[in-house]
Amino acid sequence: MHIFLLYGGVSSEREVSISTARRVSEALKERGHKVDGLDWQGGAFPADVLLAMHEADAVFLALHGGDGENGQLQTALEGEGIFHYTGSAPLASSLAMNKQAAKERVLSAGVPVASGALWQPGEKVPPMRLPMVAKPISGGSSVGLHIFRAEGELAHFCPEEPLLCERYLPGREYTVGILLGRVLPVVEICPVGGDYDYAHKYTVGGAREICPAEISLAKTAFLQGMALAASDALGLRDVARIDFKEDSEGMPCFLEANSLPGLTATSLLPLAAAQMGISFPDLCLGLAERAARRKPCIQGE
Repeated sequence: MHIFLLYGGVSSEREVSISTARRVSEALKERGHKVDGLDWQGGAFPADVLLAMHEADAVFLALHGGDGENGQLQTALEGEGIFHYTGSAPLASSLAMNKQAAKERVLSAGVPVASGALWQPGEKVPPMRLPMVAKPISGGSSVGLHIFRAEGELAHFCPEEPLLCERYLPGREYTVGILLGRVLPVVEICPVGGDYDYAHKYTVGGAREICPAEISLAKTAFLQGMALAASDALGLRDVARIDFKEDSEGMPCFLEANSLPGLTATSLLPLAAAQMGISFPDLCLGLAERAARRKPCIQGE
């Protein structure tokens, strides 16, 4: 196969994207496939890049956050007649990236969520009991996450962008991957010395990941079922990772959906796939092959 890799971007997750792209490229080349790529930083595609993407069997999206994951890139690709890219379509990508909209959609499908409210710049903090979590409406990798445990911490904080505020969930944290229609084993995330923020996610040894999670079969089935329900409600395809955290009574609540989850050396989806016997090259190739099925057939080919 000939696979064209799009990576980089200009979001706060640029370095994660570059790391993902490096691993994906190595894995596909290891299997003998041709890999070209572009460090896409927004804007229109050069004519030679458009031609290369049209000619490729699949376009592999290794972008995270920003316009690479929020539906903008997907819309641009489809506007150029390129439908054979990995990941979800524009509307589902946009919906998953907007934490408030995603939360409302999955709640309507019966998935438990934490209570919360929006905090707009220039407005007073929503009336919520502390501790409270505040996070950007869009974005991932826990970038811009704030945890307020005391009133004094709020006194001089002024949001510069809309934040989704939610009651702090003190329980165990899990993530469930979905790969090509198959739900993967549950992973429990145990941060070392703090909450699961950006540094813990992408520092080797920053968190202990237990896969499969050491939980009952009933809780495993519940989490996997809720992950599938959330993914279906959002219209995600190919690959997704759904994050949960338990409340004080042990009920797992939806945190967010990742429509282009990381594929780095410390990423959780490849870890769960490996537990099912899916090697990283097979994971990457499977996504590329699924995308290739969407390549428009040109008359005469």
